[in-house]
Amino acid sequence: MALNNNNVTLFSFNCRSVRSSVPEISELCEHCDFLLVQEHWLLPNETNFLSNLHKEFLAVGHSSVDISQGILTGRPYGGTGILFRKTLSKFISILDTHNPRVTALILKTVCGPTLLVSTYMPTDCGDNDSLETYIETCAYITALYRDVDAVQLIVGGDFNCRVGSCFFDLFLRFVNDNNLQLTDLNRLQDVFIFCNDAGNASSWIDHFVCSLAVDIWCLIVLFTTSSLCYFRSQTH
Repeated sequence: MALNNNNVTLFSFNCRSVRSSVPEISELCEHCDFLLVQEHWLLPNETNFLSNLHKEFLAVGHSSVDISQGILTGRPYGGTGILFRKTLSKFISILDTHNPRVTALILKTVCGPTLLVSTYMPTDCGDNDSLETYIETCAYITALYRDVDAVQLIVGGDFNCRVGSCFFDLFLRFVNDNNLQLTDLNRLQDVFIFCNDAGNASSWIDHFVCSLAVDIWCLIVLFTTSSLCYFRSQTH
């Protein structure tokens, strides 16, 4: 038995602290089947919190915070996760990526095994470290896709790149290396998914990219100023 692609709904949300976004996430779960989250800011021993955000959802997540030294300086940061409906658990195999920038699972669908990834790419700080981390994260997802039993790929999240930015060429290389479609960019123009509190700056740096067989499901993609990316799939 496989998951029918008809009306499967995925959201991606950079929440910038899941603890301060509980009402928003609970509301989003009412309208989707999968919620990809970034920057949940949870510690490694707190990621189970993601499974307690909605009574109908379970979750898997990874923390970016290193507590191996026993001392935490400053606030927590980063992290990725995927929330999914409990009723879909029978179609899901969770992967342990050991990578805080990548949370992944495999969906058993009528299009074949599909790798679903929530990613949080590094911000372009204009240094070699952020550049190398971006390249490494793209390479990690590519290697994961090739190593697991999956024939389709969906990657959603905060890619921290917009058209014309320094990292956009790396983003396009990742898309081409994996034969993916620019699911949101090919469908929308003149939109933004984040606006600062002052209302004087906006950006479009969150994206969905998909294998062609998955991309043709796409019915509509919407963005909001809360850094929310919405992907609706429907068979034709």
